[in-house]
Amino acid sequence: MSSENNYVGFLSIIFFGIGTPTNYINSMILTNTKLKELAQLAGFDICGVTTPDRLPESEKQFTKWLENSYHGQMEWIAKNQSRRFDPKELLESVKSVIILGINYYQPNSESVPKGKGLVSRYARGKDYHKIIRKKSEGLLYRLDKEISGDHQHKWWVDYGPFLERPYAEKAGLGYIGKNGMLISKQFGSWVFLSEILTTIEIEPDQPTDLEHGKCGSCRLCIDACPTDAIVSPRVVDSNKCISYLTIERPATIPDKLASKFGAMVFGCDGCQDVCPHNLSRQLSTTHKEFDYKNGVGEFLDLKEVLNLKDREAFLKLTAGTPLTRPKEDGLKRNCTIALKNEVEK
Repeated sequence: MSSENNYVGFLSIIFFGIGTPTNYINSMILTNTKLKELAQLAGFDICGVTTPDRLPESEKQFTKWLENSYHGQMEWIAKNQSRRFDPKELLESVKSVIILGINYYQPNSESVPKGKGLVSRYARGKDYHKIIRKKSEGLLYRLDKEISGDHQHKWWVDYGPFLERPYAEKAGLGYIGKNGMLISKQFGSWVFLSEILTTIEIEPDQPTDLEHGKCGSCRLCIDACPTDAIVSPRVVDSNKCISYLTIERPATIPDKLASKFGAMVFGCDGCQDVCPHNLSRQLSTTHKEFDYKNGVGEFLDLKEVLNLKDREAFLKLTAGTPLTRPKEDGLKRNCTIALKNEVEK
């Protein structure tokens, strides 16, 4: 996914433990190993911890990205910069930043059938926001049982003002590749990320603990992007990115970009499909919620979507999946483009 923030809302939850007076918060320590054990029990595939220190270099890169208007029409991303850069403005007494990951990879079919539109891998099953919310609540419940005291947590899944991938890199979960995605040793970039800020003190991981690989001179992702959206290593121009254009529903899509969508009707995996690290780390997800059978699937019938009569019919097809995001008119527009591309192929 090209943009750091996919949903506008900020549905974070604060949990308060009971028992120990507030002045004992600083003395609470949870071991790194125990946290990862609890995270696995809650259903997460990878977990890392880092300190809430600010990341000046990442802040500069993000600010420049905004100055270049690479966020397109996602105006909310430009808001709350001080909160995005400083975890302590999100949770004043934060001691640790927990980054969590879930593998969502599933293989593609060999080709796209005639009359069908292709859906990005991450969106074919249930809405990951809801799934990760449930798992996060499960982890927080386990944390509160593990450590008594008056402690606080704040969490979200890519819809809060937070430098998610830079902190994930600092927590040792991977490195940020030239396509802007976090690439992990275990699953490549096929991972959903979420984060928890907590007043519990936890031993941090080191970015160098695992060798996740590197890009080196490789530029396959840059060259594979049909709309040239990766303008330089680790910098994606959302205005050209197929994921942004098909999901965030900008007012208009220039024909010169639309003609390069191919069969994509929601999102795009082009830069991930060609990554050598991903090709060697294709482990099918064990999370049944993301199975194609539990959502819209790998393909949409283009004419079926275009013939949807009303919002009720649209929601019958998309409810509980990420495909509600572009709304009915946005999804129909995407299917119209895919149908035109198929005819002109």
